[in-house]
Amino acid sequence: MSHIHIDVEKISFAYESGRTILTDVSFHAAENDSIGLIGANGVGKSTLLKLLVGLNLNYEGSIRVMDIPVEKQTLSQVRSRIGYVFQDSDSQLFMTTAYEDIAFAPRNYGLPEDEVKKRVEQALHLTGIEYLRDKQIYKMSGGEKKLVSIATILSMTPDIILMDEPSIALDPRNRRNLIRILNSFEHLKIIASHDLDMILDTCKRTILMSDGKIIRDGATKEILSDRKLLEDNGLELPLCMQGIADKQVKEKPAYIGRRGTGTEE
Repeated sequence: MSHIHIDVEKISFAYESGRTILTDVSFHAAENDSIGLIGANGVGKSTLLKLLVGLNLNYEGSIRVMDIPVEKQTLSQVRSRIGYVFQDSDSQLFMTTAYEDIAFAPRNYGLPEDEVKKRVEQALHLTGIEYLRDKQIYKMSGGEKKLVSIATILSMTPDIILMDEPSIALDPRNRRNLIRILNSFEHLKIIASHDLDMILDTCKRTILMSDGKIIRDGATKEILSDRKLLEDNGLELPLCMQGIADKQVKEKPAYIGRRGTGTEE
């Protein structure tokens, strides 16, 4: 087994209010997996990602990141290997400029300043936002903040990336840029998103969730082309597939009975 992997076994989680969010969730994610995490609002996608990076710890079951159990005393080890992009960029950015935000984690881990600078410049280049280097965060658009958030995790050269709705607030050009970034990442990635077209473009495997449980885990193309499965779980076909599916329905020949009535006898 590769050293880069995540093992989730029989995870259940409920907030203090007693409302159950996840029930008996299990899966294995290997080094080269690109996994889309999909489902309607409120099914537990964001909560699951937060558990993987240790933002919530009072869960039942077992989570191991590269054989390290996710628990209070191991959080520094786990987070040095995982880059996590929040759904809300304002929850992730807290320094004055893009450069300072991207430099924060490498500095926090004690890297020398020349290495910090090298990593920041590389992250800016990978995300195509060199022009935002010295721009103040509060003056940025939502899409610019999202790309800076992605750069903050790339500066730590993670083995695993987790992203929660990364395409939110991105215009078409930057959405394409995001897809390029995701497809260039060589290791394990898990992306929670309602943007099923992006999942189709970036993930070979998809996990479909409903009511805090895994309903289906398999090949992305197979799951995202199953209209009934998606609609039964509060989703729709990706936009790129909707026209194709409708055309196939229209072109499907009627059954011709022995009298040519179009019905069986």
